[in-house]
Amino acid sequence: MVAEVLSGVLLPFCLFLAGGYFTFKIGRYFLQYPKRTVLGMLRAQGDGGTSPARALTVALAGTLGVGNIAGVATAIAFGGAGAVFWMWVAALLAMSLKYAEIVLAQLTRQYDDVTCAVAHGGAMYYIKETFRGRLGSVLASVFAILCVLCALTLGTMIQANAAAEALSGVFGVPPILTGLVMGGLAVIILWRGAERVESVCAILVPFVCLLFCILSFAVLFLRRAALPEAFRAIFKGAFTLQGGMGGIAGIVTNKAIRYGVSRGLVSNEAGCGTAPIAHAAANAKSPAQQGFWGIFEVFVDTVLLCTLTALVILVSGTEQSGGGVFTAIGAFGAVLGGVAPPLIAVSVVFFAFATVLCWSHYGREAICYLTKHRRAPHFLLGGALLATVLGSIAAPALVWDLTDTVLAVMTLLNLLALFFSYRRIEAETKAFFRR
Repeated sequence: MVAEVLSGVLLPFCLFLAGGYFTFKIGRYFLQYPKRTVLGMLRAQGDGGTSPARALTVALAGTLGVGNIAGVATAIAFGGAGAVFWMWVAALLAMSLKYAEIVLAQLTRQYDDVTCAVAHGGAMYYIKETFRGRLGSVLASVFAILCVLCALTLGTMIQANAAAEALSGVFGVPPILTGLVMGGLAVIILWRGAERVESVCAILVPFVCLLFCILSFAVLFLRRAALPEAFRAIFKGAFTLQGGMGGIAGIVTNKAIRYGVSRGLVSNEAGCGTAPIAHAAANAKSPAQQGFWGIFEVFVDTVLLCTLTALVILVSGTEQSGGGVFTAIGAFGAVLGGVAPPLIAVSVVFFAFATVLCWSHYGREAICYLTKHRRAPHFLLGGALLATVLGSIAAPALVWDLTDTVLAVMTLLNLLALFFSYRRIEAETKAFFRR
């Protein structure tokens, strides 16, 4: 009940309100200077440290996971084709939110006390600075604790469950073996530090995105005659109110909106304050320039990949009621034949593994904030390994409910900080375009 109220009613309303506010206030600058916006992103690199593009691949590793495949299939299964429309709306509004939180993370980041070269940032840092005093410290600590919890649920358990389900169903691999191998490899990479995570993500993310896009476009080309009907179903289902309810109550209880927005948030993470952890480390010449990479991140994750998954499911003619990974795998297989399931299963595993790496990194950064000792929290690695193994053999339904609740609380805290820091974000945006 709590999860339904938070993620199904309050969260969509707050995201729409905050996204609309920032889109109206900040989006006008992008529309006035579109060429400068694009060039700002392409020329965003400063000297030394993590490049903006590499920071983007880490953030994308966190967003390109189960949400792009199982999450989209679940949204369609429970919210109908109309959920896809609300994913688009959420993505459009999320772009300005992602930009705003990255700008604020860059403005409030702190450097490692030992090396003074590694930057640390994220919502916990700017929440503390925004509210100041004891209230700021408490709210920032609550966010960091929830981030650690989310790293062990959304970031590991749900990802491992999807990967284990895909490998077990297609190749017959025992689920626990998938969990042990995935968790073990993640611990080895994470033990080497953030630089090794960045290196792996820089290779893994572009490869798996390209593979998934090729397979998706192949399906859509073969079933191109069914595309008009798929789009009709999306737009028609977007405005069907649940139970005949009208007005605002009907809008917020619409299944399409609930599942479209909540699964869209799980996919692109805009507004929940986690992706800024990755972007805060980038050596961009200005915070606004790194913020443009956040806009591109939402586009790739939701507008491109989630839409491709949804269209493949809708044009395939397969059963949509079940949701989950095998709904998507079955859709690809129905069109491409026996070659598709193994390739999609591999894509799911790569997506999931990249997300495990990224979210474990987020969890470690959150523990760094809480402990004030950025080289100490290696014990998270044991938690990540255990969560990955448990996730590979456990049913994900309860974990999804817990994740929705945690993400909703994190998002509400983050949106509150963004709202009270609006003038600072706008001042940085104005300064960039003035330059």
